[in-house]
Amino acid sequence: MTVFDTNFLIDLLRGKPGISEIADLYEYPKTTTINAFELYYGAGRSSKPEQSFLEVNSLLKSIDVLGLDIHAAQKAAHIHALLVNSGKILDVQDILIAGIVIANNEELVTRDIDHFSRIPGLKYSSW
Repeated sequence: MTVFDTNFLIDLLRGKPGISEIADLYEYPKTTTINAFELYYGAGRSSKPEQSFLEVNSLLKSIDVLGLDIHAAQKAAHIHALLVNSGKILDVQDILIAGIVIANNEELVTRDIDHFSRIPGLKYSSW
């Protein structure tokens, strides 16, 4: 049970050597609507937004996309409160991603270990 973070998906979009082979090692990969937002935002800021948008669409059609439901929102709100109360601020997008991943009992595949390691109960790995 795997959720690809935005940085993994960007490597896929850019055709980074070896990344497709790594992706193939995961059964039923997923991502979140928050990661989709980040990809579409990046596409809109690219030098070729229309082409980038089509590439993002194609990628997202090939995997399941988990949404922010009430259970994930509760998890994310709890995480956000804990982090703010302890002075460990993270971007809201990362907190929402973590809430979705935890609510769906998944593992996040990311390079941002320093960010996500602050979140109690989140399963994560890098590649």
